[in-house]
Amino acid sequence: MEFKEHLKRYLSDEQIEDLLNAMDGETVHCLLLNAKKMSDDKFLSLFPNIKPHPFVKHAYYYDKDEYEFGKDPLYDMGVYSIQDASSMMVAYFLDAKEGDRVLDLCAAPGGKTIGTALSMRDKGLIISNDLSYARAKDLSQNIERMGLGNVLVCSNDFSKIYRDYEGYFNKIILDAPCSGSAMFRKNDLAKLDWEYEKVVTLSNVQKHLIELAYFMLAPGGTLSYSTCSFSYEENEDVILALKTNHPEAVFVKLEDDPSFYHDPSLPEGIHFFPNLFKGEGQYLCLIKKPGESDLSHYIGKGVKQYDSFFASFGLTNRDNEIFHDAGYSLTEKVETKKLNLLRYGVHCFDIKEKRIEPAHHLSHFVTKDKTIALSKEEAEKYIRGEAFPLKGEDGFQIVSYLDIPLGFVKIVHGLAKNHYPKGLRRQKFTLAE
Repeated sequence: MEFKEHLKRYLSDEQIEDLLNAMDGETVHCLLLNAKKMSDDKFLSLFPNIKPHPFVKHAYYYDKDEYEFGKDPLYDMGVYSIQDASSMMVAYFLDAKEGDRVLDLCAAPGGKTIGTALSMRDKGLIISNDLSYARAKDLSQNIERMGLGNVLVCSNDFSKIYRDYEGYFNKIILDAPCSGSAMFRKNDLAKLDWEYEKVVTLSNVQKHLIELAYFMLAPGGTLSYSTCSFSYEENEDVILALKTNHPEAVFVKLEDDPSFYHDPSLPEGIHFFPNLFKGEGQYLCLIKKPGESDLSHYIGKGVKQYDSFFASFGLTNRDNEIFHDAGYSLTEKVETKKLNLLRYGVHCFDIKEKRIEPAHHLSHFVTKDKTIALSKEEAEKYIRGEAFPLKGEDGFQIVSYLDIPLGFVKIVHGLAKNHYPKGLRRQKFTLAE
């Protein structure tokens, strides 16, 4: 069955033509500002031609021909995350709070985890998982870049361990693997790769995953189901199948807008079609499990040997642990025996020959008051990987530019030896002022 033909399952000929015309249009570009690192006013002063997202705070549309945000040093500094405007609506509607315990089941590359973590203000807990280890590594790097401190990153097949997490999460994000028709504008290969048989196969996978997610959802909790597919079989069919198996499940009615499309078979669900909503496309429905639960949170005993290091960075009221000769700090204690762990909150230091060497993630997590401010010239030398004269106490210090932490140096007799990760160093770039 052809793509256009299969849309007739739920759309009229006129609606299909409008959608297809939009899918042949220009890609829309958007980003989410990390307000912990830079204020909206400052960001707008640097990039005055960006336009605000209609719903999501700190999110902006931009023209890629005018601003190459992916190549700007501010990207490496964790000032923003480049995301699709419609996919941002998942974290917007989930509306996670500081005390929530969240699972992002299929998280890579991490946009929804990042949006959720920022809304939680580095409180609560997010377990951010991806089945693909390679994709989970990319996810972990994005968590480090943004300087997030409430995210555990793992790479697990939760179908093998879900029973250990019955009712454990009060918020779950299931951005399910899908046929990816909302990627057609961005990626010609996605269009060539589309087959109806793939839609049917993935629909069965999605029905399995949503059952796992609902099992792990705490009573009173909320499950966000989303895809970047326009196929009814991957959206309404999946959710209605869950309802058949769990008639107690409640579909959440969300705020409405003329830019949203609702199918009558499941009016609580929202299609963000690119002909109606300025973005690439997304489907979203929130499902609530009846009841109430009291999530218990506790901090582990940690490793006393390194208490003074954690305390020096204000990390005393967190769960501080050692994994594989590295120190980590997370907002609460999580049992990790069955998790293929990549990151346990903030990667704080590595232990090398009984010496502690601070990790880059820690420099992006701390606030500006724990840093040494650099001039533009010094910051340029730092990003290029050079050593330079710098006043400060001997030892490891965090340096910053525009009040944004950059990374570590080791000061020895007035000379700053560069510890900026080699993979981030640039020779040609322009720094904002």
